[in-house]
Amino acid sequence: MVKRNYHSKGNYRQQLMRWQKKPTKGARERFESWLWDSEVLRVFTDASELQHQGIFGLGIIFVGQGTTLVKSKKHYNHAMRKMNVYAEILAVDFALSNVEEVLNNEFYLPSKVLIYSDWNEVDKLNDSPMITKGNTAINAVAERIYEKKSLFSISNPTVELEILSMDKEEKVFNPFYKGSHNAARRVIGI
Repeated sequence: MVKRNYHSKGNYRQQLMRWQKKPTKGARERFESWLWDSEVLRVFTDASELQHQGIFGLGIIFVGQGTTLVKSKKHYNHAMRKMNVYAEILAVDFALSNVEEVLNNEFYLPSKVLIYSDWNEVDKLNDSPMITKGNTAINAVAERIYEKKSLFSISNPTVELEILSMDKEEKVFNPFYKGSHNAARRVIGI
């Protein structure tokens, strides 16, 4: 084992942090299998807000069949400032809007499409179009998602579509989630 000198001059702490953030072998194998999986298409979503101004960046990345495809867009809604839930649910809506087009043009038809979000209550979108009691803007987006999901299942009856939340283990060392996060930040200039 190499003995490290942590008291030296310079920016050594940053190098130490990079050294400690090396992904484990199991994580690398898991993400490699996700990349080359031909039966399941995974879509990772994320959203960012520009300094609490109501300007949101939405980023999605499609992973599977040996290909990754990144898409992003900017969304303005000043009334929903500081509402991260709204932004995360918009990212899922953006992913659903692009799934049909991407499946027709970029990928072969998989047996399952999994849409991942880092919002922990996104699983509610699988069951009902109403996820909050007080916020009508969030419920309007949830209703759109519910309608798009039902239309997708009608137009693609052989493809199963699920919206899932990522647990901590799926977020750590995940280059695809990081890619959607970076796409969301880049589109708003962060």
